[in-house]
Amino acid sequence: MAITRYDCITCKVRNCSILNSCDTHTLTAISTYKLSKSLQKGERLFSEGDPVLGVCFIKKGFLKVELNGKQGRPLILQIAGRGAVFGHRANAGHRCHTSSAIAVSDVLYCYIPYDLFDEIADKSPVLKQQIINQFLNELQLVEKKAVNLAHKTVREKVAEALLLLAEAYQYEEKKQSFRISFCRQDIADLAGTTKEQVSKILKDFEKEKLIKCAAKKFSYLHTGMLRSISNQCSLPGDGK
Repeated sequence: MAITRYDCITCKVRNCSILNSCDTHTLTAISTYKLSKSLQKGERLFSEGDPVLGVCFIKKGFLKVELNGKQGRPLILQIAGRGAVFGHRANAGHRCHTSSAIAVSDVLYCYIPYDLFDEIADKSPVLKQQIINQFLNELQLVEKKAVNLAHKTVREKVAEALLLLAEAYQYEEKKQSFRISFCRQDIADLAGTTKEQVSKILKDFEKEKLIKCAAKKFSYLHTGMLRSISNQCSLPGDGK
């Protein structure tokens, strides 16, 4: 189903995406060709190795972006939500997805065929620069993930995973609880550890009154203390 013409111009999600600085001409062109699509929880937007057929802009919902790891165990790179974009990094030499994106809630997104998007981007220096900036941000994210996996303790990794979830689900301390769509295994895959270790650390955090949780619902997170724990990154040779 085609989206209403000029929709990008009035879309509030644009303000947190790579389209936020684009001019009216560029937004009109994208609005003309894009389609509105949806995913149900558990469905894949794409899998690692799939050809890039189009560019997707997330309007609502959350996806986990993951890489295949050893023995088929995934590593979750990030939680993508409102404003996230996929497929923008493709070019003539790289037209396959390097990760998988799976819906962890119902998702609404806009889709535009890659060739059309590439043609529009070629005529917009601002959009081209935004794509480069997005790529650099994603590269920085992967670099940070690699350092964390190599040097952080399990306790620090789980604290950071909780902070990532809090940010993605827009948790506000003392104002609201939030229910995540991540099970203990998902948190483990996000932290780069095991489900058993996550369960143990969460119990420790509860005893220390840093969190209050039941199943997938968190009624309280002491984000300040969790951030302090997360930032206590161990140096190589310190032991874990």
